[in-house]
Formats: sequence, structure tokens, C-alpha cells
Amino acid sequence: MKICHRTIDRPLLILGLEMEDIGLLAGLSGVVMVFYDTFFGGVVFFGGWWLLMFLKRGKPQGYITHLLYKLGFSIEGLLPPPKKISRYAVFSTKDGEK
Repeated sequence: MKICHRTIDRPLLILGLEMEDIGLLAGLSGVVMVFYDTFFGGVVFFGGWWLLMFLKRGKPQGYITHLLYKLGFSIEGLLPPPKKISRYAVFSTKDGEK
């Protein structure tokens, strides 16, 4: 009988954050660096890292993605967020038709 390790389905974490969280932090701090200064970009990056670690403590994988979706941000590959859907229909309708 072969041993099956329980860590086979663990997500890839880098210092406690998932890849999409690190991408979000890098993008946000990059925008701050372009418009302000590298110091403020570093503050946003490390402050955001600490904030995300605090927010995600005890939460499931992909929590930030679902939180952004619930807040109304469109995510590629998913249905439009609930706040942007006025009425869901299986078939698309043109404006003015009912």
C-alpha cells in the first residue's frame, strides 16, 4: 500500500498569500509608484500584505476573489456581478424589447 500525502491539494502560498493576492498587491503598488514615489509604493505593498494576511486568516482559498466579485467588480470568466445585472435572462434581449 502506497502512502498518499495530504499536502497534495494545498495551494501554493508565498509568505502566506496566494498568487492572485500577490498580483493584486504588485499592481496596486506599481500604480502608486508611477503616480507618486517608490517609498509610497513600498508602504502600500507591505501595508497591503499585512492587511491581506489579517483579512484572510481562517478564510478559504480564493476569499479575496469572491469578496471583489461580491463588491461588484467584473472578473473574466464569471457572470457579471449581482449589482450589475438588472434582470437575468437565458437569451439576450435588445434594449427596448420586452
